[in-house]
Amino acid sequence: MVLSQSLLLNMLIIKDIHNLRTYIEEFKKSNQIIGFVPTMGSLHGGHEALIDNSKEHNHKTIVSIFVNPKQFNSLQDFKSYPVNKGKDYDFCMKNKVDILFEPRESEIYPDNFITLHNKNYKELLCDIYRPNHFDGVLNIVSELFKIISPNKAYFGLKDYQQFKIIQSLVISDFPHIDLKGIETVRDEHGLAQSSRNQLLSHSGKEIYINFINEILKFIKSLDLDLKITQANDRIRDFIVNKDPSIIKFDYHEFRNKHDLSLDGNIKSSRIFLAFHINNVRLIDNLEIL
Repeated sequence: MVLSQSLLLNMLIIKDIHNLRTYIEEFKKSNQIIGFVPTMGSLHGGHEALIDNSKEHNHKTIVSIFVNPKQFNSLQDFKSYPVNKGKDYDFCMKNKVDILFEPRESEIYPDNFITLHNKNYKELLCDIYRPNHFDGVLNIVSELFKIISPNKAYFGLKDYQQFKIIQSLVISDFPHIDLKGIETVRDEHGLAQSSRNQLLSHSGKEIYINFINEILKFIKSLDLDLKITQANDRIRDFIVNKDPSIIKFDYHEFRNKHDLSLDGNIKSSRIFLAFHINNVRLIDNLEIL
């Protein structure tokens, strides 16, 4: 992609905290509202939806790119995370981001860094299978919020448990930030836009799409007044007859969308899924209503 010089001049790429804060101070002096979209790069249509929402409701939009080592459970997983800086720069320029913030690890995590530990929504869903992952998420989000102090921050709801944990962080530590959750963007076949889904082969994507479509049919067959615990009994039976190409499931369960508990009926729930295709661990969730 070849971008015009005028378009290039409309976006700043900043790599240090001091310089970023200088611009943020100027924005705030002129009463400009700041929207913030934190990412780990490998940008796609889901990020575009977050940026679009920020552009619509704020004067300035800041996007960060930082592949956070603290939220990976293995070095191999960290090394295999897709990175394409040039493509990400073009993506942000095309979507008219005002500032792209790309900090160094030493700035985010200096030698005297004090690690936070997540205390919310523990011992369920991904917290069981990815120990300390949400500690890593909590630390990077907290640091970025301190650095940028945005008026609004945008997160995708594909990582719904992550969103609920960040929501708790905002309530306790950053009440001035208006947290926005944006529903998952899917292609015409139902495949969620995500960085990990980009690691799937063509056949892997077909397996994913077929499975999600089967899950949607299963959900439509249920009475909305069915208790969440009863629905989970039924989905266990359904999964027994799953596509054998999905070699492993970590979880497949309905949970209350407000507090991730097992209380209530499925009309107030989401279904949460974690499974492995082609050695890629994938998560997804679907709102019932």
